[in-house]
Amino acid sequence: MSNESLNKDFLTITEFAGFVGMAVSTLRYYSKKGIFLPSKRGIKFENDYRYYSPVQITTVKMIRVLTEIGVPLKEIKELAESRTPEKLIKLLSKNKDKVADEIRFLQDVLSVISIFVDSLNEGMSVTETEISVSEMSEKRLMLGGENDFTGSTEFYGEFLRFCNEPHNPKINTSYPIGGYWSSMAAFLDEPSRPMRFFSIDPKGSDKKVAGLYLNGYTRGYYGHTNDLPERMAVFAKKNGLTFTGAVYNTYLFDELSIVDPEQYLLQVSASVSETRRVPSRRPRSRL
Repeated sequence: MSNESLNKDFLTITEFAGFVGMAVSTLRYYSKKGIFLPSKRGIKFENDYRYYSPVQITTVKMIRVLTEIGVPLKEIKELAESRTPEKLIKLLSKNKDKVADEIRFLQDVLSVISIFVDSLNEGMSVTETEISVSEMSEKRLMLGGENDFTGSTEFYGEFLRFCNEPHNPKINTSYPIGGYWSSMAAFLDEPSRPMRFFSIDPKGSDKKVAGLYLNGYTRGYYGHTNDLPERMAVFAKKNGLTFTGAVYNTYLFDELSIVDPEQYLLQVSASVSETRRVPSRRPRSRL
């Protein structure tokens, strides 16, 4: 659109459409439905010509914004037919709240995606047979209630209970879920029966404290740790490590990325302290 066009009192529908970045057919449709009318119309060579004023640019751009956020054309038409500052404030305020809610939801979705991408990248960078020591940063979590396996060894009963708890926000269990033990002794005693489940929720009210962790990996279905607990215990004893806190079990690869359940990749991180110096790998940011 040239500056010469903008100096006109009126623009043709083609000129106006080009300036506001809309299709001519859309402007014709808005005119037909009474949503946005041209400033004047004329007859030339038996054709119906529509002319728009440059001052209408603000109005049609707002209409486009409203339609893009889902405001019904009926509501836009009602405003166009009887517009007042009060009515416009009411319509915009209602949709401002709606957009703010959608932004918060999309931010949560982005967080879920980012955490899964980090988990997958972590899984692709490790050697599943390795056991290593690394400094890990603090991670926010949402811990579930204490599990009760009384009279049962069934893993999934407590897992489903955790998933059905009234979490806030609701999207919480869309994050990766793992198992928690208060100590390595508890993990060694019952490695397939977590004391609690958790989700890796950056808004969680709980946390995995920053510090030194012993990390081990194995493959297998949920609840299966194979010989990993024993291998980690042997490594710790051999390398002068003392277990000092909680143990976290997360799946870097699960049903989202692996077809064969026996190939799911599990990571166990146990809080430790050194009684003598152990070479550390690069710092990890995962649980």
